[in-house]
Amino acid sequence: MAVGKTVFENYLAGFDQDAWTESLELILPQVHPADNQATRIWFAFWPLKLRLALDRSPDPAQVFKDFQLDGQPRLEEQVDASVAFLFGSNYWPQVKQALVAYAEEASEPQNAGLDAHILALSGRLAAGLQVEQDLLIGITAVGMMVLRQVGLSRLAGCAGEPVPKGRPKTAAEVLKLRKGRGWKSLIWNSRKYRATFDESTPGSCFEALEGQDLSMASGSDPRDFQEMDQRRVAGPVPAQCRSGACGYCWIGVLSGQENLSEMTAFERGRLQYFGYALPGGTDHKHPVVRLACQSKCYGDVSIVVPPWNGVLQEGAPETSSDAGD
Repeated sequence: MAVGKTVFENYLAGFDQDAWTESLELILPQVHPADNQATRIWFAFWPLKLRLALDRSPDPAQVFKDFQLDGQPRLEEQVDASVAFLFGSNYWPQVKQALVAYAEEASEPQNAGLDAHILALSGRLAAGLQVEQDLLIGITAVGMMVLRQVGLSRLAGCAGEPVPKGRPKTAAEVLKLRKGRGWKSLIWNSRKYRATFDESTPGSCFEALEGQDLSMASGSDPRDFQEMDQRRVAGPVPAQCRSGACGYCWIGVLSGQENLSEMTAFERGRLQYFGYALPGGTDHKHPVVRLACQSKCYGDVSIVVPPWNGVLQEGAPETSSDAGD
């Protein structure tokens, strides 16, 4: 048992990347549609093995070099911001408080599985907040992984508000927003579709021609995004090569997966090389993690841009009892 950690923190430290993935697959059928894909995306954006590599190395700069990291891959620096694209982030302050209390009171957590703890805490939260439990399961799972990666003290010290004013107030409004314009887009703007990259901020979208890949379409957006993220040299989606070689343009697809071209063997291989998707996550024709330069647009989509990119090489550490403090 690591000194200075709660019993529950040490319990969480006993699960490796594969164990978290298995638990996630068990709870996902019970997550509300507004957050089902978003939960998958969050876990793909913040893999445990990346955090462990950064924690265990005496030279973090070498990890950046080895993994060819660019952007902001440290979760502890953006805990609140990392959850902003989940609808459940509306309840994030309460989730954090409940997680801290749960971690401090759990005396024999090993008597239940990880998925059972997620469901138990989300049920407790739902009763207290008087909301449907399925709205809280995804954000609770995310919260437990945040706790695993950054530690109890850092989680408790995060007092930011991740919900921008433009976020829809209800899950029904989120789902309505993600439906896109459907057949109306053919009337309003023939052969052009809308790619939303930030659902919480009005105007955060760009147009894509029918059959145009999202990376190229993003590059046609004349606005300056580099002040927000130095990797965004042209448009809201970071890009360098636009041929699938660099991995800069990886994205999460919140909705409209079926409106993008099917995953090719080439793109699947590149995603596996970069280590961007969860195990088994690239087996689908329209997965939630894609390379924008390989994703041709045939309808409205809603995407999320991760704050970092890199190459999570084979051999990265999978288990450790040393998480954040």
